[in-house]
Formats: sequence, C-alpha cells, structure tokens
Amino acid sequence: MKTKAFTLIELLAVIVILGILATITVPTIVGLINNSKESTLEEQKNTIVDAANRWGTDNVKFLPETTCDLSINFLKKEGYLDSEKEVIDPTTDKLMTGCVRITFDSYNNQYKYTYVNECSNACK
Repeated sequence: MKTKAFTLIELLAVIVILGILATITVPTIVGLINNSKESTLEEQKNTIVDAANRWGTDNVKFLPETTCDLSINFLKKEGYLDSEKEVIDPTTDKLMTGCVRITFDSYNNQYKYTYVNECSNACK
C-alpha cells in the first residue's frame, strides 16, 4: 500500500525556500514603508510652509526685517491650517510641534519660509 505524502526532506526544502524569499522581500517592504513615511513628512512640512506663506501674504505689515517663527498652533488658531486635525509626524507617530521660520533676504528683497523643529522668535 502506497500513500501519497511529502517526505521530511521535501518539507524542509519548502521551508528553506520560504525563508529565503522572506529574507529577500521583508527588508524591501520595510524600506518602501519608511520611504513612504519620509515623503509624507515632507508633504506635511510643505503644507505647513504654504500655510505660513499665505499668512505672510495676508499680514505683510507683521513680517519682520530679520527673522521670526510661526508655530503650527498659531497657524491653526489663525485658520491657515485645519484646526480639527492634529499634525502627526508619520515617522515617529508623535505630534509635530515645529515652526516655520520667516527670514528676510535683503539681497533678493523677499521673504524665505522654512520649516524648523524648534521655535525661537515668535512673529508679532
């Protein structure tokens, strides 16, 4: 009487092949997820900078001739960012507490807006 079944060697070979495939694919998938989180963070920073730029356009009289910072909470309070949503850093899953630094470039006679992680000199 012959039964159709896998031998131990065949089962071990399948397990080894699956292990090799997992070793190859898991780091690739993790890398894709991390890249996605980084690009989402950059998009959020760009959105915050755009909101600060809109605030600066509406409030030119408050812009300094040197440097000042606008916090995320200030932009929410003024209505330039959605006040209902919390701004979460996708890489750490923590609340973003940075600012947009506004600096006057006297050479080009224009303002530059950049996202920074720490606030130092509030505008107004």
